[in-house]
Amino acid sequence: METPKAVVARPGTRVGQANEFTVILPLKPGGAERMRKLFAGFVGDRKQNTDRIGTVHDLRFVIFDNDTRCIFASTFDGNWESYIDDFATMIPEEIDLLFHEVVEYPGIHSPEIKDFIAKHQVSAMAFYSAYPDSSVRDIWKALKIKKALDGLLDAAS
Repeated sequence: METPKAVVARPGTRVGQANEFTVILPLKPGGAERMRKLFAGFVGDRKQNTDRIGTVHDLRFVIFDNDTRCIFASTFDGNWESYIDDFATMIPEEIDLLFHEVVEYPGIHSPEIKDFIAKHQVSAMAFYSAYPDSSVRDIWKALKIKKALDGLLDAAS
């Protein structure tokens, strides 16, 4: 009989089904400037790629410490393992492009990627979610219903 693989506890704070995710990453020399150019507006394909994941409430990249480090922070639905797996399966090229300026980044398909991320992840001391029991998909659905209802109410006026 095979011994079940132990579940590794991952950092991060959870409220309801919402999870916070914060990694602090060292940047390669000159990496901050290259990242700024790459991130000039998080719109179009970048936004659509993130929306494809369907579990990301928000995310942000912040460069600090005289351009030597970067924070990537987000709020997501579900569990840590699925969150990382979704990026690896749905938009791996985008993730590798966005993180290639990070020192010793092994690549999203590396067997070491989850340990690399966990090594750089910190848990929030406090975490607030306005909608801890509503997923991104729940919110999208509610907004569609609101738009349709607004249309009906406007037509009835």
